[in-house]
This record gives sequence, structure tokens and C-alpha cells, in this order.
Amino acid sequence: MARMPPVTEPSKTEQFAEDARLHHPADEHWTHTQIFSYSELLRDRYDSPLYVGVNGRPAILLCLSGQMRADLGGLGELIRRTGAELFLQGHRFGRYGMVRAVLELPERDLIFETPLTLAHGDVQEFVSAGYQNEAVELHLAHTNDARSQRFTCQAAGIRPIVDAVLDAVRGLDHPTTPAEQAAPVAEMEARFPEISDGLSGRTRIRLTVTGPADDAVTVETYN
Repeated sequence: MARMPPVTEPSKTEQFAEDARLHHPADEHWTHTQIFSYSELLRDRYDSPLYVGVNGRPAILLCLSGQMRADLGGLGELIRRTGAELFLQGHRFGRYGMVRAVLELPERDLIFETPLTLAHGDVQEFVSAGYQNEAVELHLAHTNDARSQRFTCQAAGIRPIVDAVLDAVRGLDHPTTPAEQAAPVAEMEARFPEISDGLSGRTRIRLTVTGPADDAVTVETYN
């Protein structure tokens, strides 16, 4: 998208492509195919959504711990029936612009706030692909459950909300490193002490399940 700032931290897509280039000659034509599961991207990340857009597939990845829920039992059925909600907001914190993402699952206390920076390629790919597709994938796992829940969801109203987010942070710097993000994240937490603070219908994207999502992602790199 033309309104995006420069990427200063490469996305997973670009990291996979760079890895392929390292293992192939630069002066030859070749195609390299990599297949991986979304669960590999989460690794030891718990109770904290990861927003990616690998290969043009906007996806929210979340692994729940036992502190949030005993397992995934019944949660998939609830999401299929009632959907979920995603809130996206653009905010200014000093010279920096940041995106506040809040994912709310249809069960008490399953609400997660994630500060995002458009300097990161993964965030840009998620926003751009979600805008283009008007759909988002939701992938849920659990530390105590071998099962996973994977959904493709219609993202009703995502385009005007993304437009508003980009307008809100236009012309600002975007933090890349943890050190740069520390102050704006602290200011975000002070501005919104509770995760539910500041949420409204103007920034809400309704996620309605339209079918299953594939856990496998295929990335092809060409030279």
C-alpha cells in the first residue's frame, strides 16, 4: 500500500526468501519451495497474538496457556457460531505512530491487546493483505491441547478502519527496536489501563467464520 512507511524489520515472507537466496547461486535461475505450519512461527509465544501476512494470507496466530483456559474444548464451536472481533486503532505517542490491535474472542476474559508498529514487515503484510482480501485467518492453539482451531473469517468493514489507522499515523516515525518501542508502548498502556478502554464500533472489525483455514503455508522464491 502506497501509504505505508519504509520497512525496517523484514517480514517472515522476506526472511524466507533471503534464506532461500543464501542457499542458491545468485547467477542462476531457480525456484525454491518452503512449506511450514503456522504453529512453527509461534514457538514459545503464549497469550499474545502474532499478526502476519505470509504469502498474502493475513492471519492472527494465538497460542493460549493454561492460565487463560484449560484447553480448546468448546471454543471452536463458539467462534463458529458467534465469530470474534478485531479492533484496530492508530495513535500518536510523541514522534511515533503505533497501531493498537485488540482481539476479542467470544468468551469472558479472552481479550488480547497487541501494540504493533508499521516499521515491521509482518504488520504491513497483515494490514495490506487484510485490506485487499477483506478477510482474516484466525489460528488458535493451546499448550495443553494437541488440537488446533483454524478459521477463515470475513473481516467486515476492515477497509475504512485501516484507512483511518493510516491517516492517524501519517507523517510520524515508526519504532523498530524494543528500545524505540518502550516509551510509546508505556504511553499506550497508560492511556488505556484496561484492554477494553477506548474500544468502539468505529474501530471494530467483525470476524465472521466462512470456512476452515489451512495450517500449512507454502512460500516460493524465484531467481
